[in-house]
Amino acid sequence: MSELPVIDMAAIERLQEWGGLDLPQKMVGIFLAHTADRLAQIQSGLAAKDHESAATGAHSLKSSAGNVGATQLQVLCQEAEKMAEAGDFSSLKALLPDLESAYAATREELGRIMEGLET
Repeated sequence: MSELPVIDMAAIERLQEWGGLDLPQKMVGIFLAHTADRLAQIQSGLAAKDHESAATGAHSLKSSAGNVGATQLQVLCQEAEKMAEAGDFSSLKALLPDLESAYAATREELGRIMEGLET
């Protein structure tokens, strides 16, 4: 996973081209506001052995991560979605710490990037 950047700056630059500074700030804000809920959906789906709920949470988070260029998180969510769809709860449970770690790194990196855009 470390070979992938935490954030693909091309995605942020593309958002900036489409909507100035406001669009990346809005998209990152939306991403940050909803990511914890998506992670919780994956976790609760796993706890309840509800593959549909876990897969839906992973799919939503994968899409949101892609919107802001969170490449590591997006790839992990894709793996989580496949595991959930297959009902492979033991592998999904083992992947959760990596998902949470990638989210923490993503939050931190997006914070730095957004701070840099404001100056």
